[in-house]
Amino acid sequence: MSEIVSAAIPAQKSGLPWGHWGRQVLSVLRLELKKGFRRPFGLYLLAAAPVLIALLRLLISHGERVVDDPTDMAEATLIFAAMYQGFVLRIVIFLACVAIFGNLIRREMLDRSLHYYFLSPIRRELLVVGKYLTGLLVSVTLFTATTVATFFLSYAPYDSMAVRQYFSSGPGLGHLASYLLVTVLACVGYGAVFTVFGFFFKSPAIPALAVFGWEGILFLLPPLLKKASVFYYLQSLCPVPMDEGPLALLADAPSPWVAVPGLLLFAAILVALSAFRIRGMEVKYEEE
Repeated sequence: MSEIVSAAIPAQKSGLPWGHWGRQVLSVLRLELKKGFRRPFGLYLLAAAPVLIALLRLLISHGERVVDDPTDMAEATLIFAAMYQGFVLRIVIFLACVAIFGNLIRREMLDRSLHYYFLSPIRRELLVVGKYLTGLLVSVTLFTATTVATFFLSYAPYDSMAVRQYFSSGPGLGHLASYLLVTVLACVGYGAVFTVFGFFFKSPAIPALAVFGWEGILFLLPPLLKKASVFYYLQSLCPVPMDEGPLALLADAPSPWVAVPGLLLFAAILVALSAFRIRGMEVKYEEE
């Protein structure tokens, strides 16, 4: 294993470091992607859950009346918006990011293979960047596919002509593009959160529960505290706003020009914190 890692990662050369650092990150990506999609079956089942729910609704629609008006695209839009924000975003992508990013370093510790990277000619900070980008590629691939499949299946029970017009001359494709952007940013934001948690907690479960609880009571929080939430910015980018109930404390949603750069900057800061943390990290397998 040590020979494989050392051979795959180029050694330091003289001159400007940027190109060399990029090659090291790409080398880590190549190594990690070989095992990146070999995830537990539960992760793929989680990614498939929204698709299966939409498919089940489609199958039931052939035998029972599940829509009031087959030409009512507003009904289909609201149904998908509720499923996406309440299930896909809050639960599916959240839990998947816990599993993927929370174990980027933890898995190496359990496999007793982290020291091979530490012995290879690579900056530890670049190891964090490479692993984070690997998790990002895996999660974005899985959940953009989930979003697209669920989106189209949600409209399948409706009149085909109305659906075709909704996508060709209506807001259908624009909504899909917005949901895909939110999916990518959710992986970026939650991925960075659970990457940094992996360096400060032995198990991602406890901090994940804390974050999940915080996101769950978001509608009750005052406007200032709402800003300390990934979901607050993601929700503002969704094309269809959802009613949070009579107890919700209202707050102005951030504009896309604030939400998108804000989430990217937030993720960059957390990845940088993870990179700083790994610089002084020591491998102590006996404590595992």
